[in-house]
Amino acid sequence: MDRRDVIRLAGVAVPAFAGLDPDRLFATLRGVHRRTGSTQRPAAFDDHQRATVDVIAELIMPATDTPGAHAAGVAAFIEIIVGEWYHDDERAAFMRGLADVDARSNAANGKSFVELTPDQQTALLTQLDSELRAAPRGAPQSFFQRIKDLTLSGYYTSEIGVRQELGEVFMPGRYDGAAPVRPVRAGGN
Repeated sequence: MDRRDVIRLAGVAVPAFAGLDPDRLFATLRGVHRRTGSTQRPAAFDDHQRATVDVIAELIMPATDTPGAHAAGVAAFIEIIVGEWYHDDERAAFMRGLADVDARSNAANGKSFVELTPDQQTALLTQLDSELRAAPRGAPQSFFQRIKDLTLSGYYTSEIGVRQELGEVFMPGRYDGAAPVRPVRAGGN
């Protein structure tokens, strides 16, 4: 079983949406994708931060035989969630974590994260993942956990994630980012 199969089986949850039932959560997140191409949304990230989020998301969900996070527009999805859905304290924590990625990169390599080689970027994210796994139960959510959750939510609610990765067609003939999801009854009806 590969990484994407495990992710599909485990499910994805964004803490900011914890009160929504699964169908409403899925429809809400897919609705955010409609807005990712809009030029009227306020920017939460500057160009460097946006590029950093894009690279991190692509390393978490890389292109394989299907497109990755970059092609799915996950960075724009994350920017909308952080900028419009996160509370001020959550947004500030996310931005501190994003700045910490560059601080660690500069300390270890003398370059910002986006200037590193893919191997160096992967090593830094592996270190963040190791720290996440070593954190005690009940510890505040880390930046890396947040960006992983957002990347997976953004990917698996995008048109690419739904149609090409999962192979689902909710509305034959078109993609509808806010289509309701109905459970399948036993017996196929």
